Amino acid sequence: MEYLMLQQLCILIICSLWIPSIFAERPIHDPLNIFCGSTSCYEILGVERDASIKEIKKAYRRLSLSLHPDKNKEHNATAQFRAVSKAFEVLTGNESRPLFDYYLKHPKDYFKVSGQHYIQNMPKSDVRLVLLLVIGLISWLMYTIQMQRYEKVIKLLYHCTLNNLGAKNGGTKQTMDLHKRASDIYDEYIKECKLKGDKSAGKVKMAKDPEFAKIVDRVVREVQIEGGCRKPTTKDLFAVQLLYLPYNLYLWAIKYHRRYISTQPLPRADQEEMARNAVGGTVWEDMTEAEQEKLITLQIWKPDVLATWHNEKVQASEEKRNKLKKKFKRKGAALMDDQDEDD
Repeated sequence: MEYLMLQQLCILIICSLWIPSIFAERPIHDPLNIFCGSTSCYEILGVERDASIKEIKKAYRRLSLSLHPDKNKEHNATAQFRAVSKAFEVLTGNESRPLFDYYLKHPKDYFKVSGQHYIQNMPKSDVRLVLLLVIGLISWLMYTIQMQRYEKVIKLLYHCTLNNLGAKNGGTKQTMDLHKRASDIYDEYIKECKLKGDKSAGKVKMAKDPEFAKIVDRVVREVQIEGGCRKPTTKDLFAVQLLYLPYNLYLWAIKYHRRYISTQPLPRADQEEMARNAVGGTVWEDMTEAEQEKLITLQIWKPDVLATWHNEKVQASEEKRNKLKKKFKRKGAALMDDQDEDD
């Protein structure tokens, strides 16, 4: 019984200490000093929380006159006057007073309130300046991406040309021609060095000579790469494209009308461009002039003609593959017969 009474007494004591703290006003915590620091703005002006603007102005005039540094000779007169001015600024603001009242009711939402305060008081940006910055950023980004594509193709060409790779190893006729051109330039370089009395010239293998690598790099970079991997220029900048947009739309409309609407014969340049775009730039470059002329005559840019041409290429490649299979089978059978005869 005594134990129960003691337990109830302890509960009453705890409740008497804890319950008042729930309803008591919490101390103001304003580390960012967006209101009045650790003191309530209402307390500084000596007004109630439901005071009108008229009452706040009256209290401010009274305190500002008495606390002005010219009349108040205390050492902290300036700080007191600034606190009064800050409290008046907060409580008379159309946005700051509702934020301060909300904070007093919801102390835990201080950083939410302070963030809203900074957003509301953020200086307004010039739309034209922001637009220019966005256009500049997009231009830089597009230029960088285009340059990366170009360097990737150059790196592949450099590797194939330096090692003189054939079609089976990833090279092309173009890279083999570039290797021959670089070799000729290298031979001329070695001859000049020997004429100048350089005895070490030509002693290192051409493929391992750093000078040959420099020549290959120079020769490869002279290649005019077109299409999506071309070297970027000022015309590829987004800002420049915006400036030329009306003019380019005008040219595109004229070209579209000439190619797809007008009944007049197409110019030679348009025929070559349309044929090249239809079969692909790489395939077009690997063709002979006679093959290119045949495709132009067929009007390869027409969808039905292009589909027929693709089907013929597929059939031709399959026939070639079948012939090679039969050839290898015959060779294999002949080898088996030779082994049987030896046994």
